[in-house]
Amino acid sequence: MSLDRQNLESFQLVRRIILGILTIFVSYKLIFSLIGTIDRPQIQGKFELYQTNLVLVAAEWKPTTELEGLGALQTAIIGTDFLKAATQQYEAARSSDVQAIEKLNFSLAGLAAESTDKDSKQSIALQTNLINKTISAAQLEIDKIDLRIGILQAASKQPEQAIKTWQKVGTTSGQPTSKNISASLIDIWKQPSGIDRNNAPQIEAEINTNFDGWFRDRIQAQLYTDLGEKTELASLLQAEQLKAQNALIKLGLNTIPRVLFGLSGVGLIVFFTVRFIILLFQRQKSQSISDVLLTNIDTPWVSPWDWEIVWQVFMLGFFFVGQFLLPFIFGALISPGSLTMRGQGIYVFASYASMSILTIGVLYLSIKSHLPLPPDWFKFNWKSNWLLWGIGGYLVATPIVIVVSILNEKIWQGQGGSNPLLQIVLEGKDSTALLLFFLTAAVAAPLFEEFLFRGFLLPSLTRYVPVWAAICLSGLLFGVAHLSLSEIIPLTTLGIILGIVYARTKNLLAPMLLHSLWNSTTLISLYILGSGN
Repeated sequence: MSLDRQNLESFQLVRRIILGILTIFVSYKLIFSLIGTIDRPQIQGKFELYQTNLVLVAAEWKPTTELEGLGALQTAIIGTDFLKAATQQYEAARSSDVQAIEKLNFSLAGLAAESTDKDSKQSIALQTNLINKTISAAQLEIDKIDLRIGILQAASKQPEQAIKTWQKVGTTSGQPTSKNISASLIDIWKQPSGIDRNNAPQIEAEINTNFDGWFRDRIQAQLYTDLGEKTELASLLQAEQLKAQNALIKLGLNTIPRVLFGLSGVGLIVFFTVRFIILLFQRQKSQSISDVLLTNIDTPWVSPWDWEIVWQVFMLGFFFVGQFLLPFIFGALISPGSLTMRGQGIYVFASYASMSILTIGVLYLSIKSHLPLPPDWFKFNWKSNWLLWGIGGYLVATPIVIVVSILNEKIWQGQGGSNPLLQIVLEGKDSTALLLFFLTAAVAAPLFEEFLFRGFLLPSLTRYVPVWAAICLSGLLFGVAHLSLSEIIPLTTLGIILGIVYARTKNLLAPMLLHSLWNSTTLISLYILGSGN
């Protein structure tokens, strides 16, 4: 055995040992990161409440004679029993918070039962303190929800039931603010009113501090009615009409395109299903269903490297450097929670760009010895029909992922975590920060993730498994890599569709466009809802 060959084998052995250690570390961190999302709320719950609040505002619009025809559109968008639907949404949010508190109390009981040394007791004390703070925040959120449920009941002409709801808050809440607000609401709605005109300014200030949107307007309208303030009431109702009209426009912008995209996607699915059935009957009996279904996408790539290169790129580049080492370094230098909204936008963009550059650097160094690659690797063909496949793939993905997400929601019941970027966008007000978030999610993420998962991983896997299996496996890893348990199934579904589009076109531009459209429409929808609240 030559010295060069011995050195090569020694190098490969050391590399495998290092990768093995990294795999154990990454697997440990990955599993615990996913487990840590079990009790975290999904963005979907917040998304639905924001939409509910916008619906309540839009429902107050009274179309003029010139715009009377838009009344039908208003009904189609907000429904006929919007107060009942809103109450159900808030009750569902309340139930989710109650379940979260129950799980936190269970965790507290487990910590209290532990018998450990002095250092561990200090750690347990810190954990206990953090959990107690989380429980207090959740209980305050339940108070806020109950106060709003009471307002919904009052607007539904159930003032007695509303007063009972507020009395319960006043009795059970441990928050002085919640007790004071519940007492004020009871005084406003009881007959005869218990409002003292001298206390009205203080109550109104309290309302403005603790309520917004439709809920604040309903309280103020009832307060002005009690006090006989006709001028203030008329001014409030006039301003409310303008807000309602704007809310209806935002709901239309958020709802109508999604419906049209979904229907178009269903139409394409039906078309391709019928076409598949026709082709199936036209083909020879000797051909299997998979032969027809996978026409033009069942050709594997010729992979110049083996599984160890794939292992190295993902374990060293994507997971260890990209998702653990870099966040650790950035977190040690900067505390994201202390940053302004614009600072968070810069932080997110810079950290994602760094992860992308370093991961692609590891990828390049790993496959450098195999260059130049066959022509069908990392292919960008601007002259092909990638636009049609990207847009068509997005339309098909819309109804499929929506249905999967609805079923997934039944499994997780509002828990399982979500991408924290979505929450920031939903509540963001800084235009520069929102632009940076958009560039990260709608430009950087599609470019990098499609280059890695579809451009590199999917073709590499076809050396060992059929194309359909490579599509599914790369889609699954794509879902897991987002580190939220509740998002694994929907994102895996999206990843599979992205894989089919890439395997069919052999052109990275198509899945990149699909991915960008998906992220863009999601962010725009969140921005519209956030701006309406």
